[in-house]
Amino acid sequence: MSAREYPKVWSHFERIVEDGRTLQFEVEDIPESMWSTAVEFMLGNYIREDVWWATAGTAQNLEAVQEYRVLLTSIIRQKMSVACFLAEGDGSGRTLVAVNMCLPQDKDRFVDHNPPKTKAGLLSLRMFSEAMKVTAIYDKYDVNEYLMGAGLSVAPEYRGLGIAVELLKARINLAKELGYRATGGIFTSAGAQRVADKAGMESLYEISYKEFGKQCHIKFDTDTEYLKIYGIKI
Repeated sequence: MSAREYPKVWSHFERIVEDGRTLQFEVEDIPESMWSTAVEFMLGNYIREDVWWATAGTAQNLEAVQEYRVLLTSIIRQKMSVACFLAEGDGSGRTLVAVNMCLPQDKDRFVDHNPPKTKAGLLSLRMFSEAMKVTAIYDKYDVNEYLMGAGLSVAPEYRGLGIAVELLKARINLAKELGYRATGGIFTSAGAQRVADKAGMESLYEISYKEFGKQCHIKFDTDTEYLKIYGIKI
């Protein structure tokens, strides 16, 4: 991994909301002072809404939530995750409104993790293990490693403003600065897949949740038809 400035601001943008206000946002690396806040942010709406975590039932089990908290903490400590902040008032304060967790993924090495013990943790690990058998990103871009997304969430009150797209664009730039030749990952919902399309990523693999569920021996309760793997060459 190449040396780089950390934390770095990747972009500034503004959006006009329904009441006519213009909101100022910035996307940057998640600084150490915000690590715990970002982890708890992901333990909020994300685990109740994401297809995988909702199917596993993570949010309903405090032990499973703690397992995921430990995993997210290990991911964010690698300093490869980005967040979007809302500048407040005169700019003296800011609010965390979105997070994209990221980590390096090598072709011949499974993601480092503490083995889960809860049913929800084991179910989510089974899904991930099955999906990671797909080598589409490595094959398409002829790489042995890439920067992988490990969860993206936007606070409900700030959705519909294109913030997730801005996070993915920042992640592409981050991957380039880190020396990766590709970034990508598993996009579990139809909404996330639309965001990937808008950010310029390409769908490299798709499988119906019905078929994927058979492979995992899990029944997915979702309106999203396909699980998809997206990527982009840097």
